[in-house]
Amino acid sequence: MNPSHDPHIRQQGFTLLEVMIAMALMGLVSLGASLLLLPVLEEQNNSREVTRATGYARAVLEELYSRTLEDLTNDSTGYLLEENWPKKGNQIFDEEPTLEELADLSIPTIDVEVSDLDADPLEILVTVSWQGRDYSDLTEQQFWVVRTR
Repeated sequence: MNPSHDPHIRQQGFTLLEVMIAMALMGLVSLGASLLLLPVLEEQNNSREVTRATGYARAVLEELYSRTLEDLTNDSTGYLLEENWPKKGNQIFDEEPTLEELADLSIPTIDVEVSDLDADPLEILVTVSWQGRDYSDLTEQQFWVVRTR
């Protein structure tokens, strides 16, 4: 008796057509999943950039809160003098920035503005700006610091 002609013996395995259909379905599911992950990755990059910029701003804000008003407003070496700002990258921590760092727009730049050094209360505007890696818009965040004499 020939096993290939016996109706009681079932063929095991998949046909080529079944395998091709399964691969096509897996490909479509994978494509859909990857398209769902793209916005998540973009938001993760955006979140990382905001965290980095906020960290730089926090360092400057801590300096503004920890220094005395005399140290902030001194006419010769004051922290708030215009020639001390804007700062970028490592320069925020009083280190020399590299040329690469100065040219990289994704590294946050911090600017500090004071309308009147003799005012009471002293209002200080700290602006953090950077250009995202995924888009060309300039992102900016502002923080106000108010110090009284």
